[in-house]
Amino acid sequence: MGSGQKSLDEEAFLQQLGVRVRRARARAGLTRRRLSQLSGVSERFLAQLESGEGNISIVLIRRVAAAVGSELVELIGPRIDTGRRGRIALTGLRGAGKTTLGQRLAERLAVPFFELDAEVVRDLGMPLEELFAPSGQDVFREAERRVLGRLIESHERCVITTAGSLVLDPQTFALLRSRCFTVWLKALPEDHLSRVLAQGDLRPIQGRDHALTEVRVILSQRERLYATADAMLDTSALDEAQALNGLLTMAADAGHAAPAGPAYI
Repeated sequence: MGSGQKSLDEEAFLQQLGVRVRRARARAGLTRRRLSQLSGVSERFLAQLESGEGNISIVLIRRVAAAVGSELVELIGPRIDTGRRGRIALTGLRGAGKTTLGQRLAERLAVPFFELDAEVVRDLGMPLEELFAPSGQDVFREAERRVLGRLIESHERCVITTAGSLVLDPQTFALLRSRCFTVWLKALPEDHLSRVLAQGDLRPIQGRDHALTEVRVILSQRERLYATADAMLDTSALDEAQALNGLLTMAADAGHAAPAGPAYI
């Protein structure tokens, strides 16, 4: 191999680096021009980097990582899991339909279903209400990352639903995106609220006036993070059967083959 040629492994690394930089920039809400200004790396070079064609020094990668608010290790390692599409993770705010659709999707694919919150509660032996209290959030986040890692390592194929706030933890969200095929279940604020109220679950709005405004604010704060998922499904625009069919199509595109059975129409 000539000195100007890259090995297949080097090409794969640069492609993975490009994906990580694009996602980190999207998560930070930065244009390429603004990232160039913050990092001191030219727009042309950033374009090459994000397309997987760059050949960048570790010093410049550090500048880019600092500008998008990421740790260096998030951009350069660990290697993206090539088998990640066997694990489907549903993200989104509470009331998007994650649990209902996640359970039905897992049944149709004949794979295990895991609700990450419930797994964390089981791991710690503490009620979810205590874990979501301000004094318990650090404990919850640490356990959430540990339990997610354990599920990933022990299951090549599964469906996982996550807490709506998981996207606020950069390390855990990076782990989820690098090791799972992620789908953002999106819904209108009104639908999020009505579904939560129907479930009798008031945690996001407990003790607050103007509940719908609160939901809108939470969504606006997190939308750019949810939008970095591999795919998006609008559950406000679809009924349950249509939404399930949409997820089954995404699962098929990701390499999941559902067992023979009745079609959902």
